[in-house]
Amino acid sequence: MKFSNHTIIVEDYPQPGEHLLYSTRTQALVKINQELKHLVMNFRDMPLEIKERHQTHINHLLQMGLVVRDEAEDKKKLQEFQNQLKHGVLKKRFPVTILTTYACNFKCVYCFQESSRDFEKMSSETAEHTIRWLKSKMEQFRYDELFLIFYGGEPLLNKPTLEYIAGHMQQWCRRHGFDFAFLLQTNGYLMTPEIIEKYKKIGLSHVRISVDGVGSDHDRNRPLRGGGGTFDRVMKNIADCADQIEIGISVAYDKGDITPIERLLDYFEEKKVLDKLGRFICSPVHPTLGGKDTPEKIVGSSCMCNYEDKLLVETNRKIKELFEKKKVATKNGMAISVCPLTRDKAGVTIDQQGRMFKCNSMLGHPDLSTGNVRDADYNDRHREFLNLDIWRQCPQDCTYMPMCSGGCRLMSFLNNKNFKTASCKKPYLNEMAPEYIKRDYDALVAERNKKKKSA
Repeated sequence: MKFSNHTIIVEDYPQPGEHLLYSTRTQALVKINQELKHLVMNFRDMPLEIKERHQTHINHLLQMGLVVRDEAEDKKKLQEFQNQLKHGVLKKRFPVTILTTYACNFKCVYCFQESSRDFEKMSSETAEHTIRWLKSKMEQFRYDELFLIFYGGEPLLNKPTLEYIAGHMQQWCRRHGFDFAFLLQTNGYLMTPEIIEKYKKIGLSHVRISVDGVGSDHDRNRPLRGGGGTFDRVMKNIADCADQIEIGISVAYDKGDITPIERLLDYFEEKKVLDKLGRFICSPVHPTLGGKDTPEKIVGSSCMCNYEDKLLVETNRKIKELFEKKKVATKNGMAISVCPLTRDKAGVTIDQQGRMFKCNSMLGHPDLSTGNVRDADYNDRHREFLNLDIWRQCPQDCTYMPMCSGGCRLMSFLNNKNFKTASCKKPYLNEMAPEYIKRDYDALVAERNKKKKSA
């Protein structure tokens, strides 16, 4: 009996002699005492009496994947897990991102589509093929829910096609016993209360808008395509719609400076909007692929998105403290985040020509497309990505293996000019994982206490 190689132990938290266990494979999180920890770590040499006394606890830890009987069992469970990730079907939800247009009224300085932008809109013929493809996948795999993400470009520049696809699929899902919802990923400039009310009737569940700071901080990164600021209008639209729909905020940051994020939270708080908003996602600006025919000519390669960079670790630590202080919901840093290129039946992105991609950052590069909605099956590029099996290059006892399976394929290409090498996040996770686990534990305790009080 031993702790799994994929169990993280956060010692002496929340109190001395208490320890948190987190499985990167099953995502189980529990608290144990020093006696139980000592038993597992010295199981072979412990008296039978003590083993029997803790047998129930040991069985629970086995069921959660936090402990294993031996190294062979650990290795077997990892291989089964990787096979499930590669070929399994997550029945709960089928997420599909749809670009009805690449066109955009903004010209963001870090946009990964800018070097290969095409202003063509999705035709009615492609929309029909997209609808047929969605129906076939829902019928084939019997997902509980179809979840569409309308993306761009700016999706509100082609409202008729968005409305047609969403409205049609909502009605079809109702008739066939599937749940349906969609998210609007917009820059917020064209959003109005009237549009939100109209779209809620055809399945809109929430909105996500990118805001990079206050005033000039935002306008410098996200100006209008013809020139001019966008912050004031976007903020007005958020304030006008915040009571109607959940609005999540995405923030890009660079060079370790979180001052724009702090000012943005203060601004939302001052305008009495902060507590109405959904989850915030803060992401470092990272390099992007080059133009259509030269993806290897990396754009923006001097960014801070390096998982070995101590600056990134320290920046994330500051962001975490800031959001905790403001009591703002953020993304869980310990979630399993396997590259979609390596998953056979994961969600896809469909562009305005009907081409499919497994990663949004590859949009605009036809040679990286994994299929087309007009075809019954994926193409050879899909099978090439699927069979990379990068995780086999990594140490099998790496604690974080189930979380990343060799890391992001795009980051591998940006760093190494190929998709076939691992992109390791271990130095970053070594620093941040204990803090994420503590935060998740505290949130679980707070939720439990809240339920006790209301009972």
